[in-house]
Amino acid sequence: MSDLVAASDLTRYLKSWRAARGQELGLNGPLPQAKVQQASGKSDKWYRMFEAGLPVKYNAEILQRIADCLNLDHAERMTLFLMTMGVPSPIGVTSNREDPELLPISWVLDQQGPRPAYVSDEDWTIVAFNKAMGQWFPWVAEPDANLMRWTLLHPDARTQLESWESHCRVYLGMIRMEIARRGTDTAIARILLAALEDPIISGFWEEETTVVSNRDGHHFRVQIPRFKGLPVDVISQVFTPVKFPGLRLVLLTWPEGVDGFNAPAVD
Repeated sequence: MSDLVAASDLTRYLKSWRAARGQELGLNGPLPQAKVQQASGKSDKWYRMFEAGLPVKYNAEILQRIADCLNLDHAERMTLFLMTMGVPSPIGVTSNREDPELLPISWVLDQQGPRPAYVSDEDWTIVAFNKAMGQWFPWVAEPDANLMRWTLLHPDARTQLESWESHCRVYLGMIRMEIARRGTDTAIARILLAALEDPIISGFWEEETTVVSNRDGHHFRVQIPRFKGLPVDVISQVFTPVKFPGLRLVLLTWPEGVDGFNAPAVD
């Protein structure tokens, strides 16, 4: 537990949150400890000790389950994490992979505020994304959302990505390199096969042998419904977490007040 607060403070907050949840549900009293204990996936003794502020082992996943059971809002959920782990909770981040070790990465996504950010795996399948990314590109919330599939196969990509053909050629170069690295028995190779049914993409594939390792620092322009189709310039910054070399952490950013750069108007 964080040294920032006393154990009695955690007890007081948890009791208050159980009382509020009980009222929300129309109960005659607080939400019973047993309900929170069941949601936590831990034993009855464990939860009683946890609420009493006594030393017990827990992780971010357990805290998330408790917060969900209590229906905590943004500030309350963050308070729970700060009081127990000394770090904020990953509010505003959607994760498609149940791995508590990815939690620190989701904090990075959340801390980008209005700037879109996401994590993809080695096949460019979306693993996690922040609120801004979901607002700019709603397709990331779809099941098995994949950057390459959307760019190569979805008609929206051809209108929302200015100079779509250039994007397509670069992405095909990245796929070539990935196939050279991992072979053809991969999800990205299967996405490529589907994309090659399109004669335009097939032509690009046959014309070139260019390979591309990444798009770090790439400046490109989008025209998306979020900004009523007005052109917006962004720069992609790509990072690889040392602990997860198969993941890509991508931040979309922009400079302020630079001539010729159409920075988005965001709150």
